[in-house]
Amino acid sequence: MNAVSPVRAAGGSAAVARKRWRLANALVPYLFIAPFIISFILLFLGPALYALVLSFFKYKGYGGATWMGLTNYWNMLNYKVFWREMKNVLFYWFAHTIPMMTLAFLLAVLVNSKLVIQKRLFKPIIYMPQVVAGVAAAMLFRNFFGTKYGILNTLLGLEIPWLTDMKLARWAVVSLLVWRSTGYWFVIYLAGLTTISEEVLEAAIVDGANAWQRIIRVTIPLMRNSFVYAFVVDAIVTLRLFAEPNVLGGKPGTLAAVGMAPVLNLLVENVRSARFGQAAAVGWLLFIVIATVSWVQFRILQGREER
Repeated sequence: MNAVSPVRAAGGSAAVARKRWRLANALVPYLFIAPFIISFILLFLGPALYALVLSFFKYKGYGGATWMGLTNYWNMLNYKVFWREMKNVLFYWFAHTIPMMTLAFLLAVLVNSKLVIQKRLFKPIIYMPQVVAGVAAAMLFRNFFGTKYGILNTLLGLEIPWLTDMKLARWAVVSLLVWRSTGYWFVIYLAGLTTISEEVLEAAIVDGANAWQRIIRVTIPLMRNSFVYAFVVDAIVTLRLFAEPNVLGGKPGTLAAVGMAPVLNLLVENVRSARFGQAAAVGWLLFIVIATVSWVQFRILQGREER
């Protein structure tokens, strides 16, 4: 009978211990993010996959489900209201993004410069609209744009139908989005400005670049990642818009008219009518639009090397 060498046995146990130690170190990060992973699977991924399956059926919420194939999607793609409401959210996105992002960036540059002394005073003031809940902000703007007793019409001495004329009502939603979201992206851009080295800006000054040239040729290129994040996330949030247009344009208990309604109104209406398969199809069509818009933005905003 062959005896095992004590040295070999000790070496084997040490190797096993090292493997266990490496495995434990590899598992520790996953233990910390386990609550997020579990909640993500239970509250997002699971329901999303269930909605995907449900979108191929006709289901009233009780009884059996009837296989419909792509009929739910086909019905939505041939429904004029769907395209009208999709046009609305795309309008909200295009109309508010550029002025809002420009204003947020210029405010961040101004507050970050030496021209502003009391930076601690201006930061919370600019960010304050973001703290206001979306419904509360929409109610505030509803009083501001009211036809007879609105603040704006009272100051102008007119009765402009800001919220009943659909073209004007959509611009009221745009103004609300700009007012409420500028502060958030101001903070994001302000954080991005702090990552730019002072030495780079001083070198640009030595080379003779004025303030505008430093912003265009130094600051903006170095903040590309901040711009990519801002434009992509803002597009996702805007395309999923729901509360603001409905509070501004709707009456208590009702949704906004089609002329200013977002796409999510179709989802809510189908759920109310117990057409859960159709509602799931609306949600997944909106997801496809959001994914496509995000991919296009990544391709445009990211540099060639990053792509």
